[in-house]
Amino acid sequence: MPSISLRTWTSPIFTSFYGLIALGVFLGFAGPFGSFQSLASPQRYAYWFSLVAAGYGLAIATLQILRPAAPFARLPKFAAIVVLGLISTLPMMFVVAWTLTLVFGRSTPPSELVSLYFSVATVQLVIAGIAAWPFLRPARPAPPEAGPSADQFFERVPDRLGRDLLALEAQDHYVMVHTRRGSALIHMRLSEAVQILPPQLGFQAHRRWWVARDEVAGLRRDGHQTLIDLTGGLTVPVGRTFLAAVRSGLDARSA
Repeated sequence: MPSISLRTWTSPIFTSFYGLIALGVFLGFAGPFGSFQSLASPQRYAYWFSLVAAGYGLAIATLQILRPAAPFARLPKFAAIVVLGLISTLPMMFVVAWTLTLVFGRSTPPSELVSLYFSVATVQLVIAGIAAWPFLRPARPAPPEAGPSADQFFERVPDRLGRDLLALEAQDHYVMVHTRRGSALIHMRLSEAVQILPPQLGFQAHRRWWVARDEVAGLRRDGHQTLIDLTGGLTVPVGRTFLAAVRSGLDARSA
């Protein structure tokens, strides 16, 4: 005869089984909703164990219906149990109404269904938790969307230039990369470079120039032209259509 391993005894089904027994014992002992006064001890335990078993079956059936639904799968574990408990309370309410008629000879008029629903829900939510907790997995956070990465840009930059960017200068289908170690031409459009580089790293100051925010030494006027002085000695013109963005970028740096 095959033996039952420890892994079997601690499986989700057995875990739920232990919880259901504990709940049935508690309800049979406490006798809520007037059952303590109305039923003798053996009948009371049988009554509550039967209802717990029925509630468990309805919770599991409801879980099998809801589990394939994407919105339910994305719910946090506790929220999923609440939803499961509230939905499975609907059929369980009619089971309880039938049981009340069978055991106590007490019918439930339609006007009392709402009150009965909330009474049943107080127990069914606990049953839903016992039934579903071992089977539900914690909701996985959505993977972060891939954003701009400086690494993608520097893969195309010669290693000798390092990673301390000063500015990028558009030259037809190429970009002249200016760093603290020197300059080099790479095959890339300026618009592509601006899309790849993280926005917090710098901003476009001219249709032909992008500058690193932390390397800006100052902003000055030269006649009708606005210029940016960089720490490496470069001077970059500011296009009129980019002036507001440049000032916003510099304000963000000082904030």
